[in-house]
Amino acid sequence: MNRLWKGRFRWGRLLLVWLVFLLLAGALFAERSGVQYTAAHVQIGALDHALTKEKALAGQAPVCLLLCDSRQVSVAEAKEQLEQILQDMKVPAEAADLADTAPEALPAFENYETIVVLVPNFEPLGLRLLDLMDWVEQGGNVLFAMTPEKCGAFDVVAQKLGVLASAWNCKTAESIVPAEGFLLGGGQRYELSDPFESSMAVQLRDDAAVYAVTGDEGVPLIWSTELGKGRVVVDNIGVYDKVMRGFYAASYSLLGEACAYPVLNSAVFFLDDFPSPVPEGDGQYIRQDYGLSIADFYAKVWWPDLVQLAERFGIRYTGVMIENYEDDTTDPPLRQSDTQPFRYFGGLLLRQGGEVGFHGYNHQPLVLPQTDYAGLYDYNPWPSADAIVAAMDELTAFQRAVLPYAAGSVYVPPSNILSASGRAILGQRVPQVRTIASSYLEDGTDLPYVQEFGVAADGIVEEPRIVSGGMVNEPYMQLAALSELNFHFVSTHFMHPDDLLDVDRGAAEGWEVYKGGLERYLTWLSTAAPGLRMQTASECAGAIQRFSGVNVTLQSAADAWTLTLGNFTDEAWLLFRANEGVPGRVTGGQLTCLTGELYLLKAENTVVTIERKEG
Repeated sequence: MNRLWKGRFRWGRLLLVWLVFLLLAGALFAERSGVQYTAAHVQIGALDHALTKEKALAGQAPVCLLLCDSRQVSVAEAKEQLEQILQDMKVPAEAADLADTAPEALPAFENYETIVVLVPNFEPLGLRLLDLMDWVEQGGNVLFAMTPEKCGAFDVVAQKLGVLASAWNCKTAESIVPAEGFLLGGGQRYELSDPFESSMAVQLRDDAAVYAVTGDEGVPLIWSTELGKGRVVVDNIGVYDKVMRGFYAASYSLLGEACAYPVLNSAVFFLDDFPSPVPEGDGQYIRQDYGLSIADFYAKVWWPDLVQLAERFGIRYTGVMIENYEDDTTDPPLRQSDTQPFRYFGGLLLRQGGEVGFHGYNHQPLVLPQTDYAGLYDYNPWPSADAIVAAMDELTAFQRAVLPYAAGSVYVPPSNILSASGRAILGQRVPQVRTIASSYLEDGTDLPYVQEFGVAADGIVEEPRIVSGGMVNEPYMQLAALSELNFHFVSTHFMHPDDLLDVDRGAAEGWEVYKGGLERYLTWLSTAAPGLRMQTASECAGAIQRFSGVNVTLQSAADAWTLTLGNFTDEAWLLFRANEGVPGRVTGGQLTCLTGELYLLKAENTVVTIERKEG
């Protein structure tokens, strides 16, 4: 009996060891295979149909006059930016150009609620300049969005603009320091790229409210002043690039008792070329710092560090897949045989709550033979539209085979290059692509597919990426991040796994330095905008659809502000600035103070009422 018991005990222990072994083997298999995941819960879904911004504003009577003189220097550039700003803020506007219209033939100012002046030299306005000031005193609101030029006409109205004294020389706007409470991220210095003498040297009246200055000399860059029953806002920045839009939008929002405009409320983090075959390149710095192969570095260092950042900041990454790195664009697409990296890293990404989109069958942009790369790239064009469609169909089929729950719908062009013909092919013949995420800013060439946030005429959502990499503290990117946070309340960032294989993208500095830059950006972003939604690219696309289609009308009364939203679906997000009065109880939505008098409004109904607190 005792020997039988001992035998059973030995076999029982052996069985237990085998059971533990099998469990460990199963866990290891699950980890290496990357298939133990389910479809992530989508926070905000796509709409079946969404309006373009143009259609959202169609038929509305203009409430803003964009008064310009295209004969003057930089006016064309400023007009291009302000027209886009007003459209995105859903302000119905019309333009009048002094190059085509005599001053006396300008529209009656009384027909508008606001006027934006893009006439740096006031002389061509003649007596209408005085009419404009009279209109403000009777309750109008005007934004002088371009740095005024010192001239006789300016001196006549300078005091009404809040200027006590001015000089003929201009000051260099080397940086901008927004007032704390004026902008998200305010109270900090942001460097301007390629600064020049762009700002008028002025001394302001004591009653002028200053919202931004230069960092070195404290030259006023944005200010406002009360004039009778109305308000004057002046932008003295003198830079009219796309990267500055947030400052001009914020300046416009200072007009009137309050201002409300639709935004996205979204932050997206793209991982380009992920998942993909193990990237090619020189891994000398990885071997030097970690003693690991490229593949082991990604699995043991890079990805775990990204997961830690995701857990800390609430990020859900969007990877975009490359099936292979072959340059062949002429032969029929060939299925990738090595699926393990895709299943493993793709599965990890999906388990993290992220999603997988499309980057390309290979890394060749979707262009046809007529495209000229001007010696900047050695990419191969595709011989025909059919070849492009076949490549995209193969990528889609491959993704479904290795990651059945991926459901990709977002396309990121390699190197942000997408020709007009390639873009048309996607819209007409590749229905699986519902969103394109390319570049928001230009690079000085005609090659990048540069986008605006919105819905295109063919229904594809345009979702541009703004900043990239781990060096977001570089002046241009830092300024762009600040600007778009205050314009669209959005952050779109991308990075590549193979950045650490390229000296020009941070390989020599190493992953710890690169990661530190990314962490500093995420810390700044979460501090400046703690309510910003961390989303995947497809969720951001849903937010863009709602933003694109909605419009808003604001009515001010003594006891409340009433917002009426056109084309409202299920929700809308808006930035709301209370210039006069303090918001109280809200009906039809939720209001959260972001900074100073700037609030984030979640509209849950077609009509939102914001009561004013007494006193």
